[in-house]
Amino acid sequence: MTVALVLMTSAALIAVAGPACLRPAVRPSLLPAAALAAWLGALMAFLVLTALSATMLLFPHVLDTSGVRTLVGGCLSGSIPHSSFGTLVQLGISLLPLTILTRIAVVAIRSLRSARRHRARHFWMLGAAACRSGHVHWIDDPRPIAYSLGGARGAVVATHGIRRLGEQQCAAVLEHELAHIRGRHHVAVLCADIAAKALPMLPLMRRAPEMVRLMVELAADDAAARAHGPRTVHAALLAMSKSGVAVRGALNMSGESVAVRLIWLQAQGASTHTPISRGRLMLGFALLPTTLVGAALVALFRVYCTF
Repeated sequence: MTVALVLMTSAALIAVAGPACLRPAVRPSLLPAAALAAWLGALMAFLVLTALSATMLLFPHVLDTSGVRTLVGGCLSGSIPHSSFGTLVQLGISLLPLTILTRIAVVAIRSLRSARRHRARHFWMLGAAACRSGHVHWIDDPRPIAYSLGGARGAVVATHGIRRLGEQQCAAVLEHELAHIRGRHHVAVLCADIAAKALPMLPLMRRAPEMVRLMVELAADDAAARAHGPRTVHAALLAMSKSGVAVRGALNMSGESVAVRLIWLQAQGASTHTPISRGRLMLGFALLPTTLVGAALVALFRVYCTF
């Protein structure tokens, strides 16, 4: 039970101190995809630690039910043996991670069903109002609007208004939205929303939707900047932000933290990172939560187990 309690404590530390530890990752000199991987890694580490603690508390009783039988027999007879109090405490403590996991599962099922219905309705409306060309659904509207939809058949939706921005800026906008689909950013945002709805009292979960949305937009901006240049993306974002249109359930180019992204794009003009250094940064931040959790588990194993 000691290891299970330490696992629960580690999960609690990640949930409480995670936002403060991950704050340095949000800076222009670092790859946005690395910061996104670190945030998602922290959420996954919390989930894995919680599941492991529940498993370690309950697994002995799945293989050997003698302690549970003794406890139940004592309850029925009105006299609980002293040897059963440990089992009672262990089962009681296991209710905490089980409740957390159940809450996450219920919210996840509801959110997935709602997102699936919304996407199906949106695609049905696009079939009637848009003209498709490849991955892009074009809508006849003079306002410059572009957004992407996730799912198995993700798509980019854009108005003819973005063509007025010029060929380069129009291509940058479409590249930004296609980057969302390639990177499965809609899944990352949905996971963050599920975490916040399930456990809003925890700082990591509460901040996750805002930060993950910012990171996916910066990651898409980065992909567009590498293809068309940061100045082009900066000008396109500035023009797109004036439309003021946001679509629920989609990732809009001008929908999240425009001021922060404009500053980030300005800083990219003087960036000296090579592809190798960017890859190292991304790998390091992606493995950071897993490395910390793994080190804690190894230390616990050495202390708890005897050879």
